[in-house]
Amino acid sequence: MNLPLDAEMLLRFALLWLAIVPTPGANSLMVTHLAMTRPAIDVTRAIAGNVAGVALLASCALLGWAAAINALPWLRLAVQFLGGSYLVYFGWRLIARSIRTPTAEQTAPTGTTTTQPGHRTFALGFFTALSNTQAIVFITSIYAATGILKANLATGLASIAIIIAFNGSYLAMLGWMFQRQHVRDLYSRFRWVFELAIGILFVVLGGRLLLNELAIWRS
Repeated sequence: MNLPLDAEMLLRFALLWLAIVPTPGANSLMVTHLAMTRPAIDVTRAIAGNVAGVALLASCALLGWAAAINALPWLRLAVQFLGGSYLVYFGWRLIARSIRTPTAEQTAPTGTTTTQPGHRTFALGFFTALSNTQAIVFITSIYAATGILKANLATGLASIAIIIAFNGSYLAMLGWMFQRQHVRDLYSRFRWVFELAIGILFVVLGGRLLLNELAIWRS
């Protein structure tokens, strides 16, 4: 069966998603930190994992999982607690590293870092994307606003391809920018400041997820 794409609907979705992509969040923070501290291959793997995670969230939104999450408060609390806790844990690790006595690894030039196992950096990107499972509800609202929820399967899959292309391109641009040598040199001089700031932002993002969900649960 040939299912034609709804080009007009996809254009509306693409324009709206293009405005959403640059919004600061855990994904862009994760890529920024990796770009200034790890080799390019690690950044590439993390971006691949992150885009895979976002594509999974978009697929869940397309399948109507937002309704299931909203209908089952315990499920929503569980997924938000896990996601928020992950962000807080990742942020706290950066904060702890920034305030302890500098080690040889911290003071070494940024270009001397070695790559991490591929599955670790891929998983970092993947689980950072999944940490905000409430994004399923957000993506569902965008799908509803643009009509994607009522579109045929081909148009729905094309919308996921748009998300993958836009998110991947934006994160790749961030990675390229923050891997420039003068940026990495600046980072190496003030590493503890950057890690402290990025760690605090992760803790704030994760804490906000936890507090918002607890407020909903108690109401």
